[in-house]
Amino acid sequence: MTFEEQIEDVTRALTDLEQAQESAFSQSRKIIRKTKTAIHLIHEDRRDAELIDSISGDIAALIESVSRYPQIVYGQSVEDAMMEFAETVIYDYVSRGQDIPSYLVLDVTPAAWVMGLADTIGELRRDLLRYLMEDDMEKAEKTFSKMEILSDALMSFDVKDSVAPIRRKQDIARGIMDRSRTDLSTAMVMSRYGRR
Repeated sequence: MTFEEQIEDVTRALTDLEQAQESAFSQSRKIIRKTKTAIHLIHEDRRDAELIDSISGDIAALIESVSRYPQIVYGQSVEDAMMEFAETVIYDYVSRGQDIPSYLVLDVTPAAWVMGLADTIGELRRDLLRYLMEDDMEKAEKTFSKMEILSDALMSFDVKDSVAPIRRKQDIARGIMDRSRTDLSTAMVMSRYGRR
């Protein structure tokens, strides 16, 4: 292969890589928009099983489309899509009292699964606040118990940020749990006081 041919070959390779990156970013954005919709519907008690299932297919298609490029498969765009998908499924299962599927079942990376688990705590807080506003103490307490289980699991991880940026999520979760504990305790006291 001549030098000129090498240049042409490398140019094609880099162009293909650039196009794959752009495609991965575009597909990831679409997936994340769908996960936001799915989570919103769960919050409104209008769960859309078909939508959630379709996201699984979208993730598989995304990975397949960039399978030639490991640096993209394990890059930020794909990881973000996996994380949002994991959050959607974990929140869906926890909300329905079902056992959470593993990262192997979801076909996402361990890091994406843990990050999705962490973000689920915030989604459950939204439910907790709704139940407190509705004065439904039973559902509020059950939701907080679910939050505690996920938070305790999240805190058990101790890995370097280069492996998975979990520490920041742990700090956020601590704050969410502290605020939620205070909100629930205050509501319980006011509820008891109001019944006197």
